[in-house]
Amino acid sequence: MTGTRKRTSAATDAATATSAAAFLEGQEITTTGCGRCGTEISGVNGRYACGNCGWVNHWSEGHTELPAYTPAGDAAVSGPGAGVPDPGRGDRLTES
Repeated sequence: MTGTRKRTSAATDAATATSAAAFLEGQEITTTGCGRCGTEISGVNGRYACGNCGWVNHWSEGHTELPAYTPAGDAAVSGPGAGVPDPGRGDRLTES
């Protein structure tokens, strides 16, 4: 199935490229041994996933803080515990 991609203006493409370049500048490719099978794996900012055995390290083990996430259309969630799943409410996030 093929589709037609809508063309964007050069200004939009330039703004997107500038934004992407600024984001990528803060990223670092890091390498370690897999915590399960020992395969040498690479990740971004100390966050890894092994394609050989499926092992992933915990998100908190990264070298940098993760950016905040606000789902489109949802009110911003902020404060202590924001964005942390509340076990008493299923998979919904806590709000402060």
